[in-house]
Amino acid sequence: MLTALDAAHPEWRPLLLLIEETLREATRPQWARFVPELTHPGQDGRPFLDGAVITVTPGLIGRWVRQIVLTAAAVGTDVELLGRAMTRGQIDPVFVFATALSQDDHRLDELARSVKDGRGVLRGVAPLIARPMLQACWSAWADRVPAQWAFGYCPLCGSWPTLAEIRGLDGSRHLRCGCCGSDWRSEWLRCPFCGETDHEKLGALVLPDSLEQKIEVCDACQGYVKTVATLTPIPADHVVLQDLATLVLDVHALEHDYRRPAAKGREVAVRVVAEPSWLRDLFGRGR
Repeated sequence: MLTALDAAHPEWRPLLLLIEETLREATRPQWARFVPELTHPGQDGRPFLDGAVITVTPGLIGRWVRQIVLTAAAVGTDVELLGRAMTRGQIDPVFVFATALSQDDHRLDELARSVKDGRGVLRGVAPLIARPMLQACWSAWADRVPAQWAFGYCPLCGSWPTLAEIRGLDGSRHLRCGCCGSDWRSEWLRCPFCGETDHEKLGALVLPDSLEQKIEVCDACQGYVKTVATLTPIPADHVVLQDLATLVLDVHALEHDYRRPAAKGREVAVRVVAEPSWLRDLFGRGR
C-alpha cells in the first residue's frame, strides 16, 4: 500500500518515508520484550495501557527517537531545533518516548516550548515515536479485549478510532485505532464519540465514486468516522495507511462541518523506567 500511495501522491513522500521507517522499526523483535504484564482486565472502560509500567533499554529508545528525528530532518521536516536539543542532551529521549506513549498533549506542548518548537513538529512525530511499542502491546494483548467493550475509544491506548470497518459477509462493525492498530467490535447505530444512538441524529455521507466507503456522521456532537467495507480485517500496520488512502473522505466531512474530536478518548497514565544494567547485558542491550 505504501508503494501505491507514493505513486498516487508523490507530494506525500516525506510523510510516507517517516511512516515506512516507523513500520519497519515496529517489526524489530526487541519491542516485544518490553511489553509489560497486564495490570487489569480492561473493565469499566479502562484502557489496558492505563497504569502500565514499561521497562525499556535506554539505548534502544535513544536510538529510535534520534532515528525518527533524523529521518524527519532528512526528508525536509523542520526539526532542527528538536534535533540540536537532543544532541546537546537538553532532552531525554526516554522522557520524549514516555510522553509520546501516553499521548499527553499538555506535556508534549511543554516539551515543544522548551525547545522553541512553534510549528507542532513534536506533536506530529510523537505518534510515530510511540507506534513500535504500541503495536507490540496490541500483538500481545489482542485476545484480551473484553467481549463486552462498549466504548468508542481504543481498549488499548484510549485513542478515538481512525476508521470503522464493515467486515465480512455478516457486515459486523469494527472500530480501528490508527495509533496502535487495535480492533474492537461496535454497535451499528452508535456514535463512537458521544454514544448517541438516536437514528434521527445519525447519518452517512457517501461519495458517488466510493460505494465501498462512506462517512458515518453524528449531528449530536458533529463527529464523524470513516467507514470502509472489508472481507477481512485490515492488518494492524496498515490502518494508518488506510487512513491516508481515504483522505478524500476527511475533506468531504470537513466540507459538511463534521470534525474528528480534538481531545483523546480516554487519558492513560504510563510509566517508562530504565531496565537494570544486568538485564541489558544479558539481552545484549536490546539494540
